[in-house]
Amino acid sequence: MELQNNLCENKVNAAQTIIFLEEKILIDEFHRSDLHAKPWSLANDFVSALRELQNHFLLAIVKDSGKETPSIDELLDSLSREFGIIISTSLKEDDIPAECRYHLHPGLKLSIFAGESAQDPGSFLPKNLTLCFHNHTDMVSWILSHPHPYRNLIDSLLSGAQVIKKGGLVAFPTETVYGLGADATNPGAVEDIFKAKKRPFYDPLIVHVSDREQMLQLVTSLPAKAEELIARFWPGPLTIVLPKSPLVPAIVTAGSPSVAVRMPSNPIALELIRLSGKPIAAPSANRFGCTSPTTAKHVHDQLGGTYDVMIDGGACIVGIESTVISFLGETPRILRPGGIDQQAIESCIGKVISEQKASPEESSTSPGMLPSHYATATPLRIVDNLSDYASRSDVGVLLFGKCDQVFMGPVEYLSLSSDTAEAAKRLYQAMRKLDSLSLSLLVVELLPESGIGIAVNNRLRKAANNA
Repeated sequence: MELQNNLCENKVNAAQTIIFLEEKILIDEFHRSDLHAKPWSLANDFVSALRELQNHFLLAIVKDSGKETPSIDELLDSLSREFGIIISTSLKEDDIPAECRYHLHPGLKLSIFAGESAQDPGSFLPKNLTLCFHNHTDMVSWILSHPHPYRNLIDSLLSGAQVIKKGGLVAFPTETVYGLGADATNPGAVEDIFKAKKRPFYDPLIVHVSDREQMLQLVTSLPAKAEELIARFWPGPLTIVLPKSPLVPAIVTAGSPSVAVRMPSNPIALELIRLSGKPIAAPSANRFGCTSPTTAKHVHDQLGGTYDVMIDGGACIVGIESTVISFLGETPRILRPGGIDQQAIESCIGKVISEQKASPEESSTSPGMLPSHYATATPLRIVDNLSDYASRSDVGVLLFGKCDQVFMGPVEYLSLSSDTAEAAKRLYQAMRKLDSLSLSLLVVELLPESGIGIAVNNRLRKAANNA
C-alpha cells in the first residue's frame, strides 16, 4: 500500500518520468554494505542520489531475467524500511515512451532515448545514448538539469553549431577531455581560444573532424601507414600530424607547416562538427598548463564566462588526451602518449619511435610537448613510498590499487582494482578533488609502464614538473 501511494504521488509530480535502475547496481551496493548494521551502512552518496531522484521521478528496477537474485527483494525492502526509498518492481521499460525515461547502468552510466521524431537522419547520435559520470552527485545534477534529456541535448548542439558558424566558442565533451572549440578555418575565432585559455600562441591546436573527407581538405598528403591507423583507430583518441593545406590558418599550427588532426569517437562531439559544417580547433577547455577538464563543471570552474555555449555530456570515458603521432619524418613518431598505446599502433603499422624528448621544432608541431603541463595548484610530487607521508594530514594521496596503509590525509583512488584504464578515466577528477582541499602537497606513485599507464605517467610527470 505504501508503494502504491508513493507511486501515485510521484506520477503527479513527475509527469510519469521514470528512472530505471539495473538490479546489479543495487546488488553491488548490497555487497559493499552491512545490512545488519543499524542504521544500514549503504554508501551515503548513493542513498542521497536515490532520495533526490525520488523527489522528482518514479524509481523502478530492471531485473535480470537470466539470473536468480533472491537478495533483491530483501534489498528493496531494506531501502524502503531504512531510508524511505521506494523502487517499483512492476513498471516495464517497454511500456514507457522513450522521452519519459532514463536508464541507470552499473559504473555510473546513464542512457537517454530518442523519441520518434527526435533525430536528424544524418545524426551521429544513437537512439540510445549512454553518458558516463564520475559520481552520483554529478549524475543526479545532470538528470535534474535535463528534464527532456535527448531534446535538451539536441537543442544545445544546435545552439553550439550556430555559434561555431558565427565565429564563437563552444565547450563540448570528447571521449578524452572537454574541448574549447572554434571554427578551425576562422583565424579570429581561433585567436579567441588562445585568449580564453591564456594559451601562448606558440602551442598549436588539434583540429577535430567528423569524416575522412573533411580531414582530406586540411592536409596535402596522407601516407599509407597513416591511412592504416585511420582505418583502425578513427573515430577515437588518436591524433595524426601531417603536412597542412592552405585551408588551415597559421594560428592553428603555431606557424608550423603541419597540422594535428583527429576524429573523436564521442557522438556528441561528432554531431557538433557535423551540424556546424566546420572542422573544429579545440584544445582542452581549461586554463593553459592546468589540470585538464573531464566534466562540464571542471570547464565552468576555470573558463566560465569565456565561451558562448556549453554542451554538457557527462564525464569523458577515456579521461586523458589523445595519442599524437607524427608522419613528418621517415619513421612515424609518437609525440604524446595517450588513449591508444604504442603496442596497439605497432600491431597495425609496425615499428614507431616513441622518444618523448622534443626538439624545438617538434614542440611547435603538436600540443602536449611542453615539459610542464596538467598541473594542480597544490604541488604534486612523485614518490617511491607513499607510506612516508602516512602521518601527514596536510598531504593528499593518489592511490592505484588497494592499500592497507592508513593515511592521515585525504585519499583518492585512481582504481581500486589496479585497472590502468580506470586510472586514466579518474586521473584528472581525482587530482582536482584533492587540489580543492587546501593541502600542502599531493603525492603519487607511478603506475606500471605499460598500456595506457604510460600515458598516465606522462601526465603525472608533467604535472609534477612544477612541484
